[in-house]
Amino acid sequence: MRRSTNRLTAVSLAGAGTLGSVLALAPSASAVVGGTPVADGQRPFVVQIERRAEDGTWSHYCGAVLIDSRVVATAAHCSKFAEQGRETIRVVVGRTDSRAPGGTVVTADRFSVHSHPGFDTTTNTDLGLIVLDSPVSQTPAALPAAGEKPRPGRLVRVAGWGRTDLADETKPTRLREAVLPVQRFDTEGGIWDKEFICAGTAGTRVAPGDSGGPLFETKGHGKAVAYGLVTGETNTCTGLFTNLADPAVWKPFHDVLASRGLGHVIPK
Repeated sequence: MRRSTNRLTAVSLAGAGTLGSVLALAPSASAVVGGTPVADGQRPFVVQIERRAEDGTWSHYCGAVLIDSRVVATAAHCSKFAEQGRETIRVVVGRTDSRAPGGTVVTADRFSVHSHPGFDTTTNTDLGLIVLDSPVSQTPAALPAAGEKPRPGRLVRVAGWGRTDLADETKPTRLREAVLPVQRFDTEGGIWDKEFICAGTAGTRVAPGDSGGPLFETKGHGKAVAYGLVTGETNTCTGLFTNLADPAVWKPFHDVLASRGLGHVIPK
C-alpha cells in the first residue's frame, strides 16, 4: 500500500520487504488494523499471493480477490514484477491460515499475469489480473455494475494478511477482516483521481501487506461484491482503493479476457 508524504508521492501497502524500495512512488500495504480473525472456510474469494525467495521458501506478498473461477484481481503494483519476470509468485485460493495445508495452490506455469499498462499512483489504474489456465472450485466474489461506486458513509469490509499494528512489522498468518466506513475523498487539489474509493479510520484501516486485497460487501447467502482493491494511502485518506466499478480501469484488459472466453468478467 502506498502513502503520500507530500502531494506527489505515495507509499504502497505490499507485503514484500523489497517492494517499498523498488516502488518508491507506488502503493504497498500490510495487515488489517483493528480487524478480527476470519474462520476457516469463510471468505473463499480472498486470495493470497506468495513470492518465492532465493532459498525456495514461500512467503506472503500481496492480497487478491477471485472474481471468476479463472480470474484473480490484484493491485498492478503487486502484479507488475511477476509479469516482468522479476518475481516468482503463486496464488493460493481458499486457505485462511497460511501455516495450514489446504486450499488450491496455482503455480506460475498455470497462469498468465497482466498489469494495467498505464499504471500510475495518482490515477485509478492500480489493477492487475492473474488469468488461470483452469478454473478453481472456490466461489468468486461478484463485481459491481459499472458506475456502482459506494457512497460516503456506507459500511464495507476489507480483508488481508497485512500487519495489525503499524508499529510492528510482524504479520499474522491468519486472514483478518474489518468493517470500514467509506469516506469522502479529498483529492488534494486535484492531484488524485476522483474515481478512487477512500475507506477506513485511524483505528480501523488497512496496513502494509494488505495491497491488492478486496474491499467488499457481503450479501445474502454468503455472496460478496468486491468494490475495490487496496492500493495505498495518502495525506487525506488512510485507505485508498482502486475502484473496480470504473469502466475505464478495465479497458486494457478487454482483449486478453475476450481471447480466453472471459469477456463476461468485465462489469457492464
